[in-house]
Amino acid sequence: MTTKKSHSAEVAELSQANKSPDQPASGVPVYELGFHLVPTILEDGVAAIALKVRAILGDAEIINDQFPALMTLAYTIVRSNQGKREKYNEAYFGFIKFATERENLPAMQAKLTALQQVLRFIIVETVREDIMPPHRAVFSSTRLEGETIKKPEAAPEKTVEVSEEELDKSIDALVTTTE
Repeated sequence: MTTKKSHSAEVAELSQANKSPDQPASGVPVYELGFHLVPTILEDGVAAIALKVRAILGDAEIINDQFPALMTLAYTIVRSNQGKREKYNEAYFGFIKFATERENLPAMQAKLTALQQVLRFIIVETVREDIMPPHRAVFSSTRLEGETIKKPEAAPEKTVEVSEEELDKSIDALVTTTE
């Protein structure tokens, strides 16, 4: 025997089925904005531009962010600005992880494109939790496999017996040469 579901129950069931596991119960998707700022900005001005970029996100929930830091780029980025070609080999890179409605993205992208100090940016959908393990340095060596590294031992000092007469002679020689 089949039971007939109401239309609203079917819609609610479909929306639950289409909800991705990386979205919280509220259904607000999570995004990450990665951006490069032009390196011609003075270090004092980077914070002001980073605040402008953050203000573009509006009332989005900020989950995580990283202040822009100067880095060398993997390749030269060429940008045309007022009829001139600008070439950049380094830029300030930062990111902001945020949650907002999908409908807000086109307006954010337009504002980021209009901001002259933003060299490039990318917005990707992601998960709320950090999935990267903490960085841990791992060193390996095939020549020390299975061995415990030991502190090198110092060579034993040679002790020599010195008589009282020899000691007095060397002291007298030092005293007479300095006078």
